[in-house]
Order: sequence, then C-alpha cells, then structure tokens
Amino acid sequence: MEKVVIIGGGPAGRLIVHALHKAQKDFSVTLIKDEEVNVNRCAVPYGISGQKPVEKFCISNTLVTDFGAELVLDTVDSIDKDQQVVTTVAGKTFAYDHLVLATGSQPFIPPIPNIDLKNIVNVRSKEDMEQMRSFAKQYKKCVVVGGGYIGIEVAVVMKQLGLDVTVVEMQPHVLLMTMDDDFAETIEAHIIEKGVNVINNAKVTAFEGDGERVSGVTLDNGNVLSADFVIVSVGVKPNISLAEKAGLKTSRFGICTNESLETSAKNIYASGDCAEKKSFVTSNPSMGEFGTNAVFMSKVVAANILGKKTTFPGIINANASSAFDYTFGSAGLIAKAAEREGIDYVVGESDVMDMYPMMDGVSVIKTKLVFDKASRKLIGGSVLRKGHCVAANVDFISFAIQMGATIEDILKYQYATHPELAAKPSDNTYMFAAQDALEKL
Repeated sequence: MEKVVIIGGGPAGRLIVHALHKAQKDFSVTLIKDEEVNVNRCAVPYGISGQKPVEKFCISNTLVTDFGAELVLDTVDSIDKDQQVVTTVAGKTFAYDHLVLATGSQPFIPPIPNIDLKNIVNVRSKEDMEQMRSFAKQYKKCVVVGGGYIGIEVAVVMKQLGLDVTVVEMQPHVLLMTMDDDFAETIEAHIIEKGVNVINNAKVTAFEGDGERVSGVTLDNGNVLSADFVIVSVGVKPNISLAEKAGLKTSRFGICTNESLETSAKNIYASGDCAEKKSFVTSNPSMGEFGTNAVFMSKVVAANILGKKTTFPGIINANASSAFDYTFGSAGLIAKAAEREGIDYVVGESDVMDMYPMMDGVSVIKTKLVFDKASRKLIGGSVLRKGHCVAANVDFISFAIQMGATIEDILKYQYATHPELAAKPSDNTYMFAAQDALEKL
C-alpha cells in the first residue's frame, strides 16, 4: 500500500484527497493541518455581517475524513527527504511514498510601527472573521489598509453595515493589480459615490494608540486618520519555511517545481499558494494566489501520484469580484501586464448592452481583450458590468486563451441571444472587442 502524506488543509490538499479516493486505488492517505477549523478564505469578507452563523463560512473536516483520509491536527516540524518521513511538533512521525506540500500562504505583515496594537486585524482566518464581526458591532470608524480585491470587498461590507470606512492605497488607484486604470477608476468612483473614503498614493508610516489599542493611522504626508479598528489587507506570501528547512529549492514566488509540479526532491510535490506558479501566456513566474489555481494544480499532482504522467500548463488567473452595483474581473494579461512583459499587443474594446435595449434594467458590459500582435492570439482580457454574470464573462476569456483563440476565431464564434438574458442578435461583447482590435492592427 502506497502512503500519501499531504501537509495543508486548504483546497489543494482536499482536492487531492478526493481525487485519490475516487480513483479507488490502494492508498493510505494522511492529511496534516495546523488549523482545527479552516475557513473559506475567499468568503471571509462576506461573513462579517453576521447574517449567517460563522459555521456557514467554515470547511468541515468531514471533507477529509469522509473521503478515506486520516486527519491529523498538528504542525509539521521537519521533512527527512532521505528516509521519506515527516515529523510533527507533537513528535509524531509519518512515512510517505508521496508527499504533497499544500501549506498555502499567510498574510503579508508590513513592518509598520505599532502593528501589534489591539484592534488591528488581517483578513484570513475564522478568528479574523469573528473579530471583524465583533468590531463592526462595537465601533464606527474603520480604516482598511490595502485596496486590492479583499480590501475593497471588506470596505464595501463595512460600509453596508453603516460604518465610516476609509481605504488607504499606496498605488494611484485601487485594484490596479488586476484591472487596467480606466476600469479601476470607474470602480473607485463608484465606491466613493457610495460613501467609502479612498486615499490613494499614500503609505501608512505608523499606527497610533494608547499603548494597547489602535486609535489612529499615520500617513506619509503626516495626516493621522482616526480609527476604532484597522483591517490590513496588503497581500499574502507563500508558506515556504518548511520547504526551505528541508532544503527544497524555493523562490520569492514559492516552492519551485517542474512541469509535473514535483519539487527539487524525489516524491515531493507542491500545489496551491505555497508553490511557484508560471504564467500560461509567458511561462514566467507569476503571482496567482487564487483558490481555483490550487484546484487546477492539485488535479495534476493527483494524476501524477496515480501514475498518469501529467503536466501543468501554467496559470491564467481568471478572477472576479464585486463592489456595490458593479462586478468585474480579468483573465490572462491585462494591457499593462502585457506591456511589462515586453509583448507587442493590441487592445480591442467594446460597450455592449446586456439585454435587448427595450428591456427594463438594461446596462452596459464593458469588455477589453488583449491580443498578441504577432500571433493574433488572445492573451488576456477584462470585463466591467453590473449584475452577477461577470464570472461567466471572465471564464469565456480564460477558456479562449487556453484554446489559443485568435481575433479571427472570436469573430466567428457562435453565441446565444435572448431579450432578458443577452444582447440583441447582432451584438456581442467579445466579437465587437475583437473587431475593434482588428481595425487597430
């Protein structure tokens, strides 16, 4: 019987448990994690309101134990690559034939003076969510440090709960990691209109307090923002300390792997946030801490453990989010990312109604598609609209990138129409954007 040990209880580890169970092969599977209860990290902002019990946002351990795996609540302290054994802090040892590092990531804690004051919280764990719930009930003034997806989602929820909310962002606008400037400016103007204060081009230089609890946030221009509590959401970093201790090859992007997601040591794989990821478009190392990437990578790891030689093509980073009335997302390389990569590209844009023009509630879908000029292949795109369908828009872009679709392919693709559900027959947001790109070439 082959022994599989998985370190980490997030989506990467769970999917491998499920895949091995489904294969009905003779495996002994052990999953070791250091959190007694895992929260659905993407859903943490939406658990702040308190409208649903905390348990609704948590991942049941039965998703491990009901699928044939032994669950061990402990922290792995060391990996002996030669003997193929892991040892936990509690002194337990587990031998393996295959080891999977799915240790995830952790919030980046900026080295800001007094960041250890009370009432400063991250957006990561069940305990973080419970703290934010409590703060939202007790206090009135909230400062969010970081204007990425999570920061904006938290700010929106806090504002909807009636709090005075200020977002501090060091970039010229919020959301610039995943949105081109014009889309980001539209969303930013919208959240400001809804009452969220936004301070751009600003760095936090210190947190003020009475020696115990935070009371203010000092910016690099000398201004001090009054705050009852602070939420810090400035990104994450891969959990690679265990891999480094074991002598595995790592980079600032995570644990290095080959195309089969094998690390530099025999029979050890890495998947999810902890692993270095390469871009599907450029093959260069890329950030991509999305739960879906963990799932895609873990399918490859599970297949290789099962003896089906499989490679991972790289991440496309399909993503989506919302802020009040708007939803938005992107996949592949947005325009400025293509520019940073030195790609000669063309952008096609379109504004298309989401329903027939005579229907009530009609609004505009704004689409940007990025094509490589030389190959004419789609390498990225983004969508901004109202309503709840943006993930489907982003998924189309992601799949088209994966399939190597060209401008001409998109101009010829066939689509559905319906007065309430789609644009009129002659109009299509992707086709119009591709036509715009063609005219610019």
